Amino acid sequence: MLEPYDGKLSRTVLRGERSRKAPDLPGPDRIMNTEHDKTWSDLHGQARALSDSLYPTIGEFAVAFEALCHALRMGIGIILEANGLKRGRLADILVGDLTIFPLQTIYRALLAEAQEFDATEIKVLDNTFKRIAQLGEHRNKIIHSAWFIDFKNPEDIREGLLTRHRPGATKRGAKKDPCKFPITEIKEITENARVLDDLVHQLNMCIYTNRSICSRFRLDSDGEAVATGSIMDFFQKGKEG
Repeated sequence: MLEPYDGKLSRTVLRGERSRKAPDLPGPDRIMNTEHDKTWSDLHGQARALSDSLYPTIGEFAVAFEALCHALRMGIGIILEANGLKRGRLADILVGDLTIFPLQTIYRALLAEAQEFDATEIKVLDNTFKRIAQLGEHRNKIIHSAWFIDFKNPEDIREGLLTRHRPGATKRGAKKDPCKFPITEIKEITENARVLDDLVHQLNMCIYTNRSICSRFRLDSDGEAVATGSIMDFFQKGKEG
């Protein structure tokens, strides 16, 4: 604390020894510790938010992916029934346990065998099934990996980066692992799965109602297949027709 200097009221000095009850002066060490505590508190909050969003994000992808697989199974059943299969549940027995790669292969083969398509329709199908196969590769990486948050790396937490660990073997030895993966990319892949699910459902309805693929699809400027309307809009047009 401050007190008058000996006999000179205009000057003050610091008392040498503080009393037992006097508080510490706010020196630079204490200020730095306060800032350090705040930084780590903020970082912990960001890490907690990233951790809390990890499992729901992967769960949303799994649900969207399986919905797409279900749409492919439905399409296979529609084609088989349109070509003489009288018991739809027989198709369920054949494809019920299949994963996305055999499902998309069977679906595409049945389409080629059951119908004829023009050049534009073939491009729409090629692009759609190519994207489905790519999604299958993403699915294997997401579902069959162990996911972690690197608490020792603050920049990863701030940027929303996850650590994906999936060991394996290559012809040169062990696979390079782990790797960084932004959580936003999983969300983008999930949205892509939803888009493909809608495309397959609309393709199913084209087959079911014997409509041309070009009536419901077009190619955008990048050559990607896009739907020209929603599935509900399709049903509405079907009623009007």
